[in-house]
Formats: sequence, structure tokens, C-alpha cells
Amino acid sequence: MIDQGWALVISALLAGVASIIVALIQKFRKENRRDHGAVMDALDRVSHTMERVEGKVDSHIEWHLTGGTTNGRVSRRSKTGSRKAS
Repeated sequence: MIDQGWALVISALLAGVASIIVALIQKFRKENRRDHGAVMDALDRVSHTMERVEGKVDSHIEWHLTGGTTNGRVSRRSKTGSRKAS
């Protein structure tokens, strides 16, 4: 059997290794939370940008469908006639 001195040394080593493992796990959890927060912020910005672009595209399509003009130019949907023959 193991005498009390060696049992104490082995239990101290095991406790030390377990403490290091716990410290590493805590560090990774902290980094993961920070990274998760950064990713959520980025996704919020992307979502906001997509909503703005979606609104602009919707209004632009509506402009085309209602026959909008700019500077005297007629939108393509409102043009009549065919291409020039070459």
C-alpha cells in the first residue's frame, strides 16, 4: 500500500492539475461570452443594414411599377417600340 506521505503528494498533484483545468475552462468561458457578444453586435448591424436596403429596394421597385420618371427619362417598363434594326 501507499504510505501517508505519498498519498498526500499524489492528492496534492491531483488537486493542482484539477485547479489548472478549472482555471482554463473558466478562461475559455469568459472568452466565449465576449466573442459571442461581439458576434451578436455584428449580426445586429447586419440586420439593421439589411432592413434599410430592403426598404430602399422596395421603394425603388414601387417607383418602377408606378411609372416613375427622372429628369425627363421614362422608366424601361413605360417605353414602347422595339429595338432599332441594324
